[in-house]
Amino acid sequence: MEKHVIRGAKKIFSLTRTKIRLAEEAQTIDTKPIPLPLVKMLSGKEINNVNRAKEYREELLRHTDFSDPGALARAVLQLMDIIEGVKYKFEPPEYCLNLSADEFMKIEAMARKNSMRVNLLLMTKDAPDRGVNLFIGENSPGNSIFLSRVPTSIAGVLNLAFKSDYLSDGLKLRNVTSVMGHRTLILNAIHFSLGWLGAELRQG
Repeated sequence: MEKHVIRGAKKIFSLTRTKIRLAEEAQTIDTKPIPLPLVKMLSGKEINNVNRAKEYREELLRHTDFSDPGALARAVLQLMDIIEGVKYKFEPPEYCLNLSADEFMKIEAMARKNSMRVNLLLMTKDAPDRGVNLFIGENSPGNSIFLSRVPTSIAGVLNLAFKSDYLSDGLKLRNVTSVMGHRTLILNAIHFSLGWLGAELRQG
């Protein structure tokens, strides 16, 4: 496993701690949604509030084997879910998921009807010609739908994708591609984790 992925995972642990602290300062009590869906799917644990999220982050840090690809990916995905679940009071809208469940279901229906893939564009400059393109970052390329400026918002997309039998089979993604654009440590870890879930990995 690439050292950049491990370093990226450790950076996400640090980012999660910061977001939890900011949530506490904003007097946030509950997570949104309740419980955090990816955490429950991947660990069976129910995280309903910021205090429990803080405790669970510490549990993950103690028990994650960074040399185990599956353990690392599961930790990254759950940390993304925690970040998204605690930040809703203090982050501006463009740093949160800009896609409702109803909008996502329309996207899923279009992809299914036309046998297209859903492409998660991680700070790419361009968008593929084929498929439905969901963009993370700034300056969305043409032929793409803006999701958020930050990649942890993909947690919300995954929660929706796992409700679709076109985009998932159990806890494995189907018909989903992660396209890596600008490389950062955090993006490396998230891109890797999406591949562990079953997404096709490409370079943008």
